Amino acid sequence: MRKLAIARSAAIRNATLWIGFILLVVAWPLVSSAAGDGTDHDVQVLRNAEAAIRFTLCTTDSELDANNGVDAALTPIQLPHYWDRAFPGKDGRTTYRLTFHHVPSGHDSPAFYLARAANSFEMRLNGKLLASSGDLCAPAPYGGQRPLYVPVPEAMLQADNTLDITIAALANARGGLSPVEFGPGSTMRARYEGALWFRVIGPLVIAAVSLVLAGISLLIWWRQRDPLFGLYALAEIAWAVSLAEFFLTDAPLPRGVWQVIILSGRAVFMVATARFALIIIDVRARWPVRLVNMYLWLKLPLIVLMASVLRVPLLKMADWAINVVMACIVGSALVWSTLRRPNRERIALATAVGLSTALTSADIVRITIIGDFYWETALTKYVSLLFSLAMAWLLAERYTRTSRMLAELNRDLDQKVAQKEIELHKLYAHSRGIEREQAALRERGRIMRDMHDGLGSTLVGALSLLRSGQASPLALQQHLQQALDTLKFSVDALQDTGGDLAAVLGNLRYRLRDRLLAAGLTVDWQVERLPPVAGLTPQIVRELQYILLEAFSNAMQHAGGGVLQVVGRSLGEPSAEASTLLIEVRDSGPGFDIATVAHGHGLANMRARAAAIGGELSIESSTEGTVVRLLLPPPK
Repeated sequence: MRKLAIARSAAIRNATLWIGFILLVVAWPLVSSAAGDGTDHDVQVLRNAEAAIRFTLCTTDSELDANNGVDAALTPIQLPHYWDRAFPGKDGRTTYRLTFHHVPSGHDSPAFYLARAANSFEMRLNGKLLASSGDLCAPAPYGGQRPLYVPVPEAMLQADNTLDITIAALANARGGLSPVEFGPGSTMRARYEGALWFRVIGPLVIAAVSLVLAGISLLIWWRQRDPLFGLYALAEIAWAVSLAEFFLTDAPLPRGVWQVIILSGRAVFMVATARFALIIIDVRARWPVRLVNMYLWLKLPLIVLMASVLRVPLLKMADWAINVVMACIVGSALVWSTLRRPNRERIALATAVGLSTALTSADIVRITIIGDFYWETALTKYVSLLFSLAMAWLLAERYTRTSRMLAELNRDLDQKVAQKEIELHKLYAHSRGIEREQAALRERGRIMRDMHDGLGSTLVGALSLLRSGQASPLALQQHLQQALDTLKFSVDALQDTGGDLAAVLGNLRYRLRDRLLAAGLTVDWQVERLPPVAGLTPQIVRELQYILLEAFSNAMQHAGGGVLQVVGRSLGEPSAEASTLLIEVRDSGPGFDIATVAHGHGLANMRARAAAIGGELSIESSTEGTVVRLLLPPPK
């Protein structure tokens, strides 16, 4: 209900604005004319003339009599004289004779002001040439339609003066003569500049601005493919083309083709603005768009037909009438949409359409009253300015709103990303905790398996010997010593070595020192400073301990004393961070036949453990001793 009340109040304000605007436009020329006649007594407006009319453009001296070069047949007429209205479809030449009085003032040089002398003209004051424009035998289609300011030398003036103005008019090219104003030069200059701005410079500026805006809109449309920007650019280009007749003095194409282009530009402008409005008011039905397209496809052939068959005045009136009907239809749709779903865009566009319709209607009423057959004082040529401002504001409003929406979406996205990042950090921390717990559980399970398989089995074996009653002290000592070594190795494997393999070898040497001495073995320790081993986990340390323990145990059992050489060195460059490590255990015993013991569990377990930690184990044995060689490549 509140939106409906706001829309109704806006509609009332717009209606009031339209009515006031119509009254202002209708009353403005009448009030200004009355005010001018009442205050400027130095200006003479020459409306009564005698005209010699001929329907040929070129005349010879034999065709003129001695009456100052004017045809003998003079007809009284009242200015303005519209050639197309008086003689539709005909070319011709007319000489207008006007008379006026002059009293020298001495402070301001006099001048003439003419709103129109078309298409070509020649002015003679008291029989002397004063001014001319164009070729009387070949006038330009749009020549002489600009306002004229003609200064008059005092030497050419008399108390009673005769002014002869000859025009050459083309058919359907707005030929004729407006009332002639004579007065102080400053006053006439001001009238001329005002008319020049209104009729020529204003349309030129609007056309230039329209083309610039169209270029910008086309660039945006090319990047975004938004139909609103494309329709806006099309409307601006079409209106700029339709305004060309107001500031061009000659048609760049044949006159019929040029008229079709001018009128087609206005039709395309109407269609583009109508399609723009339908998108703004969010009309989803297809029939309005089809109606607009049908308007264009019906009007373009009609323009061509009327330009080639009928005279221009009827063409212009039909064109204005159809445009007004089209504007009324679109305006009604806008008002209805604004009342049903009011928003700023619909209200702004409805206001522009309403003002444009009111402006056109006011021009029709006002020009009918003052009799401006050529619509020289019409304000309708500035209609596109209302649409340009409205559509530009709408596009800027949508662009700003879209930018704000994108900024808000980016802020929301940043917040969501930050929130998700916090959640991911928490999830990562939680997963790391779970991984640590799982690693601890795995390590606990490994320790339990080691204790069960190693320590447990050794103690079970010792217990079985005691129960059997056949256990010798030496056998029990070996079982208990093995159980103690297993427990110590498990404890050593749990310690953080920091990747120092030499420390692992040193701990193993320390644990087995007494047993090695008891077996009569002298240790030759040749372990260099080894580079840190990345990823030296307790599992790898444990497997490495078992491999070396098996090698040491075999030496203690079978070497029969002698020297036990332990070698540890890096096979790569000293500065290399990762290189292959070599560990050798070499004894000086009698050796053994590898082929006869290849199927034993000891050597097979050593190879399996080496493969489990990614190493390569090789065993060589001869009468000079046995070498157990383990290569540990760098981790991948």
